[in-house]
Amino acid sequence: KQDRGGNRYSAVDLNSSKYGYYEKVGGGFYRYIESFNPISSETPNKIVYKGESVDLTKEPNSELYSGRYSINNKQVNVYFFRDADGTFYKSEGLHGGGVIRYIDKPYSQLREGDIGYDEDLLDIYDDSPVLEDTLPALSSEIVPTPEHSIKQIYSKIKEGHIELSDSDIILCRGTTGIQAENIVEYKTAGGLPDSNPNVKAPDEYMAQQQVRIGRILPEYTSDLSVADRFSREHYLIVVKVKAKYITRGSVTESGWVIDKTAPVEPLAIIDRTFGMKENISMVNASK
Repeated sequence: KQDRGGNRYSAVDLNSSKYGYYEKVGGGFYRYIESFNPISSETPNKIVYKGESVDLTKEPNSELYSGRYSINNKQVNVYFFRDADGTFYKSEGLHGGGVIRYIDKPYSQLREGDIGYDEDLLDIYDDSPVLEDTLPALSSEIVPTPEHSIKQIYSKIKEGHIELSDSDIILCRGTTGIQAENIVEYKTAGGLPDSNPNVKAPDEYMAQQQVRIGRILPEYTSDLSVADRFSREHYLIVVKVKAKYITRGSVTESGWVIDKTAPVEPLAIIDRTFGMKENISMVNASK
């Protein structure tokens, strides 16, 4: 089995007792490099996933375990973390209501079964599948609320339908890794420590200042193509927020401005740095 993003292959002997790394040397032959031991004493780590038995092996230089799972007669790769008590849980999905964490890989590092895999694009090292494909494949629960639905709710609230104020809206934005982690930790739109459930939505003047100047207030979007652009080489954060906290931002970018202290429910963090050091000077122009 090929390592994620590497040229080495991992294999286990027929008795499932010796694990080793190999590299291709041509002519269909492989050369032994070194041995390794799975983190678990189980050989291999066998779990039942969606009613199917899956053998998991530890990914090299990672805390991930991987295996193959059949869905609609197609073999796909599945990845799991392991808790301290030995329980495996899926890395690319909701865990006990927790935040989805996913590392977006360039086409060159994708393997058959990965989201967006295309054998004709394996020579591309600085681009990845678009978010419109990635997010729905991870979970339907992290796909942004359609823009027309948000506008309808927003308009009705302005008309006095306050019963819609607590409607849940899912939005996303590109930001730095540090800021994304702060948003997850503090559960506020701007990643500030003190959540204020009584804060009001920004007034229209401040929202337009954010659109015109930038770096004043957090601006999220419902448009995955916009989020794709601003999160590339950075991070994507997906949150759920009550409609009463949002104000119309950039119309062309389907933007929605939120006070920094407004409470949000973080749903997902997508690392889109492609393994490179993040350039924090080139990031989304919202605070």
